Amino acid sequence: MNFVSERSVCPGSRALVCTGPHSHVRVYDAAADEFIDYGPAARAAALAEVGAFLASLVTEQDLWPGDGLLAPLARRP
Repeated sequence: MNFVSERSVCPGSRALVCTGPHSHVRVYDAAADEFIDYGPAARAAALAEVGAFLASLVTEQDLWPGDGLLAPLARRP
């Protein structure tokens, strides 16, 4: 399932979400023949989009992790 939609905030949204909060992702725009730098503001926007997507799923139906999951290795007190 693709959590960041095709109309995502920036082309590097997936990379921004996978990196740290202070990271930058450079994306090459072939049409303009230049690199575009996306930073923490673009990451926050991408995470907000993911949050909105998940919120819309929860309003449609409860999230269910699935059947047949493994038991936890250790229980926390």
